Amino acid sequence: MITYDLMLDRQRLIGADKFTIAANANNTIFLHFHFDRSWRRFDSKAAVFRNYASEYYIIEITADRAKVPWEVLTHQGEFELSVIGFEDEKVLTSDKVEILVEESLLPEDCKTLSPSEVLFDRFKRECIAQAYLDYEDEINELKRTHIIEKMALAEQINEANERTQNVIEEKNNEIEQLNIQHEKEKIVLGNQIRELNTVMFGYKEKADKWDLIDTAVSQKTYINSTLWSGGKEKFILPMLNTSSIPAFAQGNFSANLMEIGLDLSSATVFTGVFSSHQSLRKLELKNAHNITSFANMIEGCNTVKTVSIDSLKSCNSLSYFASEAKNLEIVNFGADVAAGAYDRAFYGCSVLREINGIIDCSFATNIGRMFIGCASLEKVMFVENTISVSGIDFSSCTKLSRASMINIFNALYTGASNTLTISSHAFENNFDQAEQEEWIAFVTEIKGWVLTIK
Repeated sequence: MITYDLMLDRQRLIGADKFTIAANANNTIFLHFHFDRSWRRFDSKAAVFRNYASEYYIIEITADRAKVPWEVLTHQGEFELSVIGFEDEKVLTSDKVEILVEESLLPEDCKTLSPSEVLFDRFKRECIAQAYLDYEDEINELKRTHIIEKMALAEQINEANERTQNVIEEKNNEIEQLNIQHEKEKIVLGNQIRELNTVMFGYKEKADKWDLIDTAVSQKTYINSTLWSGGKEKFILPMLNTSSIPAFAQGNFSANLMEIGLDLSSATVFTGVFSSHQSLRKLELKNAHNITSFANMIEGCNTVKTVSIDSLKSCNSLSYFASEAKNLEIVNFGADVAAGAYDRAFYGCSVLREINGIIDCSFATNIGRMFIGCASLEKVMFVENTISVSGIDFSSCTKLSRASMINIFNALYTGASNTLTISSHAFENNFDQAEQEEWIAFVTEIKGWVLTIK
């Protein structure tokens, strides 16, 4: 491999006059850029090449290096080079320089013809393909509806034509009436088609723009600093392609982040990532089946309202998961909620209303103070006969629903001889006197637990 050095001094690209490249090299020539501090603020940079035919090739600069595409080395003469940097909506450009190419004697049948992949080829392809996938069924359904209607009208017209001339005028009147009846429906369908075309155009337009967020992040393999700063204003990232990143840590995300979705396909650790974050309102985690710990994930995050995690298949710990998350309202868990530690998982979540998903306590060794301070909790469900460890306390949960309380009683492991503490307010609101006596007997005599009602 051969590397040539170039220097970026503000917007000046220096050093191109100091070397000459032989033609027809492929995957062997690299440019090493030495950036001054005015360029160091840009995490995303690219080299822009233009060959003799005025064709552009945009190559990402990684670790200050960029490969020279063979398409600019096919002719003796010169190709043009410039450098661009991106941050949020800011773009910095360098001046254009010319680099000399000398002829080589490589035979034609030995030359590389596979096109070089530029920065946005994959991004454009995926976005356009996804747009068509998202709306393909709806468009096909609209087409089928139109075909059925046209066939019905054509059948009526054919029947009219087969009759005698004496009834042609009558049939024409009937067709005209049908057209009037269907006019409103045709207008509605026409509007729907125009709206779909607008949405599809928007996806194509987005694919054609230089939106580096998903591209840059998808190529990362580790986060050791802020993943995406988003500038000085509040911002959202509904679904960020982080499928290649194996580990996350506190401080990876800007304090201005309000909403985010993450792909955790490669990750195994997610401890304390949003602990004490003070702007986040909504969090969605997909492909979380490999995560071993969500401990302290949103602890002390007083702005978050909704959290969704699609799988806790490998999770061993939810300790302090949402402890002191004062504005958390809804938690959506996917399948296999079977952690070993739940200590203070929802401690102090005073406005938490719903925990969706069935919690399996079969492997739990610590569930102490899990629901202390959850004064608004209405819905929580457990796998039957799995709560076996001592210390589960629902005395703060004064608004528990009848269904949730019945589920809790049935979830107690028979013969565990531990103590269950419930709210007297919730118990009395959900059951009349006779039912209260029945459930007390069920818990103490059949399940073998000590029931404390506060």
